[in-house]
Amino acid sequence: MATSSITHNFFITDPAAVERFVKALDEAEEEKRNRKPKKPVGRELTNPEELANFAMRIKKQLKAADKI
Repeated sequence: MATSSITHNFFITDPAAVERFVKALDEAEEEKRNRKPKKPVGRELTNPEELANFAMRIKKQLKAADKI
């Protein structure tokens, strides 16, 4: 969703729809507060030799899949 779409004005005239909308906002805020951060999938490569080996492995995989 484009971020510019959230800046447009909109009107809710049905009182029940207003309550549902406010409830959804409250639930989203509560979920955000209770959300736990995800653990990283891998680790950061800092050793230049290890990084070069990783890059070569990726290059071999891409060649094998005819991507390069």
